[in-house]
Amino acid sequence: MKARGISDGPLAVLDAGPSGLIAHLADGRPRACPADDLHGLLAWAVNTPLGAAPVRREALPPAPLLVLTSTARARLALPADLPDTPARHPRSNHPLLQQVRAIGWQTDADGLGPWTRLHPSTGDPACDSIRLAATDWGALHHDAWNLPEQLTPGELAATLGQYTALVRTPLGPPGACGHQLMRDLRPPAHRHAVTGALLSVGVRGALTMPVDPAPCEAPPGHQLASHRSERDALADTDIDWWRHPAPDEADRAYVVCLAVNLLHLAGSNEIRVTDGPTHHVHHPPFDPKRPGSWLIDLSAVPSHPMLPPAFAGTGLAWHTTPAVAYAALRVGAAQLKPVQGWLRSGPTGPYLAPWYDHLRLARLAVLERLGINATMEPPDLLAALADLPEADSLQRALLHALHATAQDAFTALAQPPTQPDQAALTTWPTPKEPTWRPDLRAAVIANVRANLHRKLARTSRSGYFPLAVAGDHIVYATRTPHLTEITDTPCSDFRIGISPGHVRPIAVRPLHWYTARCAEGTNPAQLLKDTCPSW
Repeated sequence: MKARGISDGPLAVLDAGPSGLIAHLADGRPRACPADDLHGLLAWAVNTPLGAAPVRREALPPAPLLVLTSTARARLALPADLPDTPARHPRSNHPLLQQVRAIGWQTDADGLGPWTRLHPSTGDPACDSIRLAATDWGALHHDAWNLPEQLTPGELAATLGQYTALVRTPLGPPGACGHQLMRDLRPPAHRHAVTGALLSVGVRGALTMPVDPAPCEAPPGHQLASHRSERDALADTDIDWWRHPAPDEADRAYVVCLAVNLLHLAGSNEIRVTDGPTHHVHHPPFDPKRPGSWLIDLSAVPSHPMLPPAFAGTGLAWHTTPAVAYAALRVGAAQLKPVQGWLRSGPTGPYLAPWYDHLRLARLAVLERLGINATMEPPDLLAALADLPEADSLQRALLHALHATAQDAFTALAQPPTQPDQAALTTWPTPKEPTWRPDLRAAVIANVRANLHRKLARTSRSGYFPLAVAGDHIVYATRTPHLTEITDTPCSDFRIGISPGHVRPIAVRPLHWYTARCAEGTNPAQLLKDTCPSW
């Protein structure tokens, strides 16, 4: 494909008008699209200046996006329903795929789906692609985007255009966009798959090669996990814990639930990552700067009965570097004796730091549009947060998409393959994707748990111990129905705010509601997390 102009913006939402297709651009302009089949649509897209600049100068430009509304799909005579899994395979004989191949195009290895990437058969999928999102097949309204179905094509184009300006051109569900953004911000060198021309020189700190996880890091379904016992898997998890109120808490009238903003994003920016394989070592001395996993017994680290455990698992277990580093801070590194390690050598760096900054600023920009900013005093901020459900619906939808971009990207670091020929496998090999890194996801989870436990312990010095924790949601017993009773105490390590790691109020319940949930054997924090809107 020839070099693209980008004067028409990154995307178009196609809708059927009385005399043909109308392409609604991100800047609000409509354009006629003289296509009545897929061949015509692709020819129009190739010759239309749709596109966007790279997220950074050294990265590849993102593919333009064509969103097909229900009427556009019907006008193009595409199937009303997404084909079943075997027919989605890129080499299947589904009529739509036969049509694509007949005009000299093909899909990537994911085949057909709500989000489909098409590229010329003689092109490079990384830089010669066009993305299709079919709303009738589940894109945008019935996936993690969860955009309102009543949006007009123009409103949908404007919303996706704002997302593009803040993050990148959408290429799938928000988690997939967040995952790709990691690579956009630390791009590896790239040569055109056909011509060999150097299109991107890459940057320092990029992930350049697919690497197998350590056996303890492999997610369920991976070949390296197929014969592994449960105790040989990584122990590190988010906190899921609750307890009954202590006697001195039983006279408090309320329980207050708070949530930590983007908990995993907040714990990601300092994680050290290296580009290379893991090596098995016996009795390694602990090094907090070395990424990897350590077989070690952390049960000797002191704990408090009114705090959740600082570490998941019991006895000898596999933990990532951030978990062991937190133990070293509490008891001293000399007390820690790892038995084995799967460790990564070579230069390390905070791979996710630019990704964290990019998403943090994007989120703050949307909150600013909603009338919320970081300079607000707590009373004004709490009032603005309480009014948020009545604020502009498109900006709230964009805020939701940004949250899903950050949170779901961590899942993508370790997700099973989505290609039709691998999705049905009993066990599967390591995906050929350098940013498929379950060790990175595990390190973030361990770091988040350590950071949250540290805050809970410091806050407890003022006499406030958590009653329940479910990931990013925390429940405290209070005398008043106000979160500030916790955050205003002298030793509180929680701050009301809008940045990642700050906290916001979620719900207030009477104490007897909490004790009733305990009697049912339910984690009250998890129940509030599942039933109360967070934003």
